[in-house]
Amino acid sequence: MQSHFFVDTTYLLTLKKNFQIAACKKDFETVMNHITEIASRGHEIFPHLHPHWLDAKYLSATNEWQLLNTDKYRLYHINESERSEIFDQSIEILQQRISKVNPSYLVDSYRAGGWCIQPFNTFLPYFIKHNIKFDFSVLGGFYLFSNAQYFDFSKAPQKPIYQFENDITVEQNNGCFTEFNISSIYIPQQIKLFEKLFLKLYYKITGDHSFSRGEGQIVVKIDKALATPQQEGHDILDSRWERIAIELMSAVKQGEYKKYLDANNYMHFISHPKMLTRHNIRIKFLKFASDKYNLESDFRKMV
Repeated sequence: MQSHFFVDTTYLLTLKKNFQIAACKKDFETVMNHITEIASRGHEIFPHLHPHWLDAKYLSATNEWQLLNTDKYRLYHINESERSEIFDQSIEILQQRISKVNPSYLVDSYRAGGWCIQPFNTFLPYFIKHNIKFDFSVLGGFYLFSNAQYFDFSKAPQKPIYQFENDITVEQNNGCFTEFNISSIYIPQQIKLFEKLFLKLYYKITGDHSFSRGEGQIVVKIDKALATPQQEGHDILDSRWERIAIELMSAVKQGEYKKYLDANNYMHFISHPKMLTRHNIRIKFLKFASDKYNLESDFRKMV
């Protein structure tokens, strides 16, 4: 089964700029070797930009990076020169590496960091320049306005796949670009409460936590009324609706995921390996799905 990986190319570009630091060069080569291996197995890799890497600070004592400055979290907040640099170089760094194992490979898809794909006219020139046709950034029906992230998909089409042109939340037949809407699921309150108790006990007994040593972005919400006209939708930080993700699945919630699969013929996960736990992996949801259904993972065949 073909999988699709969205690599934080802005991280790779930052490592490349710091080759004078041996650890950075080693980390760069390690990730690039992973990309080669993934591509050689027939999977696809596309860019995923987090522009705040432009302000990242290297901590030599621990070989870690500090990304507390969120002024450049969105592509919208960096200047035209910086946009062009990181977008062009992101495409190039993937295209050059992957073409070594797949000469016909094209980097034609994109996923925005932190869902921050708005306003789309910020991205439009680069989509056109690099012939990007497919986007995977929209979480239909959700919004978030914070110190770093800013998106409003509350009025996006409530359908799995749609075409668009200049506004990523407005469907346009025969539009130049195709959006693959990230799936979301409603979790009843009693299940969320039971899961909270279950995981608290489970983690205490097993010590099973995420594989990553890093920390996620600290979110400070701003007043929605000050950010944009009032719209209907789900606050991604405060709702019984949530994105479908492997790291959010648990033994308690897997029944809801199975119900979703039975009721829908499309299921778009957005998952982050750094957030996975052994518990998430042991659920083996993909095995359940493949045993019950004939699965298609090539998104181009879905258009």
